[in-house]
Amino acid sequence: MKSEIFRFLYFLLLLSCISSFVSEFHTKDKSYLYADAGMMEMQSQEKSFLSSYVQFWKSLILESGGKTENGETVYAHIGTRFFSTLHLAIFSILFGSFLAFGLSLAATYFRSRLLYDIVSFGSNLILSTPVFIVAILLLLVFFYRLEWFPPGGYESGNTYYVVLPGIALGSRIYARMSLYLLPEIRKEADSKYVQLLQTRSYPWSHIVGKEIFLKVLPIALILLILDFGSLLSGAMVVEEIFFFPGIGKSLYFSIKSMDTKLLATLLMYSGILFYVLNRLGFYLQRFFSGGV
Repeated sequence: MKSEIFRFLYFLLLLSCISSFVSEFHTKDKSYLYADAGMMEMQSQEKSFLSSYVQFWKSLILESGGKTENGETVYAHIGTRFFSTLHLAIFSILFGSFLAFGLSLAATYFRSRLLYDIVSFGSNLILSTPVFIVAILLLLVFFYRLEWFPPGGYESGNTYYVVLPGIALGSRIYARMSLYLLPEIRKEADSKYVQLLQTRSYPWSHIVGKEIFLKVLPIALILLILDFGSLLSGAMVVEEIFFFPGIGKSLYFSIKSMDTKLLATLLMYSGILFYVLNRLGFYLQRFFSGGV
C-alpha cells in the first residue's frame, strides 16, 4: 500500500511539472493572435518555472483551477463537460463490447469460418481507417441520407445525441476487442476442458455462452477499463466533428486559444484519470491471475 502511495505521489509530481511547463510554454507569447487586428504587440511576462509551478498548484487548490479565457471557473467548466463525456464513453464501451462479444461468440457457436473471417477482416479494416473518416461516413449515411440522428450537439441525458459519435468511437473498441476475442475464443473452444464438457454431453450453447465466455471475460474487462480511461480523457477529433461539448473539445479549445489554466488542469485531469484506471487494470489482472 505504501509503495502504491509513493508511486502515485511520484507520478503526480512529474505530471504536475509537465502540465505546468507545457501549458506555460504553449502560451508564452500570445502577441501574434492580435497581429491581424492591428493591435499593439502585447508584452510577454517572463516567469521562472518555479513561480509558474507554485502558481499552478495555488490555482488548483485554492482557486478552483483559476479562470478560463472566457472568465469561467476551470473546475466548473470541466464539470459541465464531464457528464457528457461520461455518457459518450459508456455508450461507446457498451456498443463496442456487446458487438465484439456477440459476433466473436457467434462465430464459435455456429462454427462458421466465414463469419470468423468477416469479423477479423472488418476489425482490421476499421483499425486501418482514421476515425474522422468513420465519423464523416456516419454523418453522410445516418444524418444526410436517412435523417435518423442529429449531426451533433448534446442534450443532458439524451442518448439520441451520443449515438453517432458513440458508434464512431465504439467501432474502434469493437475492432480491438474482436481481434483479441476471436483467437482466444477459438483457443478455448479447442481446449481439452471443452472437449471434456462435450464428452459429458454439455449443450454447445452452454459451453460457448458460459464456459468459454467466462474464460475470456477477465482480460477483456481489463482492456475495456483501459479504453474507458482513454474515452473519459476526451476524444478531440470525434468531439470536434460532432461539435460535442465534452472534455476532448475543451482540450482542443484550450490548445487553440492558448488558455493556460484550462490546458494545465485538463492535462492533470487526463493524466490522473489514465493512471488510476491503468493501476486498476493492473490489480484486476493480478487478481484474475491469482496474484497477491
